[in-house]
Amino acid sequence: MSLSSQNITANQHLYRALLTQWENTQPPARGFESSVDTASRREDKDVIVAFRTRPPLERELIRFESEKSPASDAESDVSEPVTVENFKAGINVISAEPGVMVAHVPGMKWNGPTLTQKTFEADLAFGPQITNDEIYQRTVQAHDMINLALEGGVSCIMAYGQTGAGKTYTMESLEHLIARDLFPATEKTSARLLDSTQDARKNEDGATNIFEFSVTFLELLGKTAYDLLEQGYNPDDDTSPRKPVDIHEDKAGFVRPRLVETHVTSSEELNSLITNALAHRRVSATARNAQSSRSHAVLTIRAHNTLIPHADDGELILVDLAGSERYDDSKAHSKLLMDQSRENNKSLANLKECVRTRAKSGLEATAFVHIPFRTNKLTLLLKSIFDLESTRLSKTIVIAHISPHLQDTPHSVNTLSYASPFRVDVPKSRGTPVMNKDDPRTWDHDYTIEFLTKEFEKRSLARAKAGHQAQAKQAALKGKKIRPFDDTIKYPMAIDPVKLCPPPKTGKHLARMYTAEWIEACFKAQIPENLERTSAHDVVKTAAMESYGAFNYLLLTARTKTRNSVMKTRKKAAADEIYGTSARPRAMSLVNCILYSFTSRCISLPCSQR
Repeated sequence: MSLSSQNITANQHLYRALLTQWENTQPPARGFESSVDTASRREDKDVIVAFRTRPPLERELIRFESEKSPASDAESDVSEPVTVENFKAGINVISAEPGVMVAHVPGMKWNGPTLTQKTFEADLAFGPQITNDEIYQRTVQAHDMINLALEGGVSCIMAYGQTGAGKTYTMESLEHLIARDLFPATEKTSARLLDSTQDARKNEDGATNIFEFSVTFLELLGKTAYDLLEQGYNPDDDTSPRKPVDIHEDKAGFVRPRLVETHVTSSEELNSLITNALAHRRVSATARNAQSSRSHAVLTIRAHNTLIPHADDGELILVDLAGSERYDDSKAHSKLLMDQSRENNKSLANLKECVRTRAKSGLEATAFVHIPFRTNKLTLLLKSIFDLESTRLSKTIVIAHISPHLQDTPHSVNTLSYASPFRVDVPKSRGTPVMNKDDPRTWDHDYTIEFLTKEFEKRSLARAKAGHQAQAKQAALKGKKIRPFDDTIKYPMAIDPVKLCPPPKTGKHLARMYTAEWIEACFKAQIPENLERTSAHDVVKTAAMESYGAFNYLLLTARTKTRNSVMKTRKKAAADEIYGTSARPRAMSLVNCILYSFTSRCISLPCSQR
């Protein structure tokens, strides 16, 4: 049976005894596979799931002690008062990597209290002793989230959990740590790209930087969005003017709310902006937390690469989700707070479906996946990580926060049940895929080289033709003519395809490359003897951008065709199940079937009953 926190607290000494018995039968918990300094790798996964439980707070222990029922006062001397030192957690970390947590769910039978153990798995699990710095190193740094954004991808970090579980504490720290490391990483990436492209641009102070950063900070309160960077707003003044912000998708498919975009050029500016914006976030007192965040806060940092201005901007999106609440925590809410809690729960439910299907889509290339990100304002705002038609690579880290208290275990189970399905194991190799010239993911090395050779030869031919036309115009001005252009000649390529895609790499490897990574690789694979020094930089950049666009067009088209064909197969299977395979040639649409059935009934009735 489900117990209230008061009932659990009343029998706390009995549950603590059961927890002690369980702990004595368990082997030591497994730690991380690698040290913090060496935790750096890029996994072939689009969604990474982490669990985190915070340490107990002394003020909470005092509150839980005060909630004991009068019936338990006579037994209070059976066990010593609960302190941080002798605290027994309702959540235990069994393995840090891969993450495994066990939740001890209190229950009650005719013969007394019981504990049921439920196990949940994730990619990482952080116990109460883990600091924010280590979490940052094992998530943001280990999965290269900053460099992904600098190279044109989308990096997203989300914090989810019960109100009072420590989400905002974690996210504020991660935001400031990212602000600290973003600009040093920018300098390194800029220097590397400038060196590979032989571009010598520098700032006035001599530093190399090819990126421009713009920052927006949005608060989603129920169905209404507000700009946390809006000037003149005072969160302590209820009469202070605050204009809502529309969230919609424009004709081009972009979701860009009209927010204040602030350009930042240093870690200090970004840190100051984050601090000021968070001071404007709406909080309210609840039964569980005196400063509960009542809204979703979305910080977006866009990185524009001035070296490759036509490439998509990279994005760093940090989402501090509103706390999920159980009935005991929200039953004393006002009508307004109840409505906000209801909308928050709806958006969290839709977010769960979107993240789960996004995780599956990244690994099941042949499966049809529909991601309903347009159902809710929150998921629509996060379209860049859910849209399967996008050519940008994306990676999402979800950190589920859990309270360590036994009284909160029923809600912690809901949190772990919410986040655990996001974890999708990397599938084992199924062998060589069937070759399809329209799908780069199936290409072998030889056909990949053949495609690249055709693309670079096409660019060389176009460049030679443009040069011939310029010479013809110059000759015409002098009253002369030159020989017609010969398009049968193979003109020298600017880029070596084999250097761009050395064996045993294939089209699947190229499909995982960022825009900047592709262009950098093209510059490293250029053939200097086939280029003029004065125009080599522009020629290679143009060929790289155009070949990248051609390759990704094929990739996007192949993905769309695959999903459509799988969807048609599913519809066909459903029709066969309803009508039978023998009736397939004569199968009618559902509307025609309804009309036919209705008409037949009318004709069979007497005129007086029609």
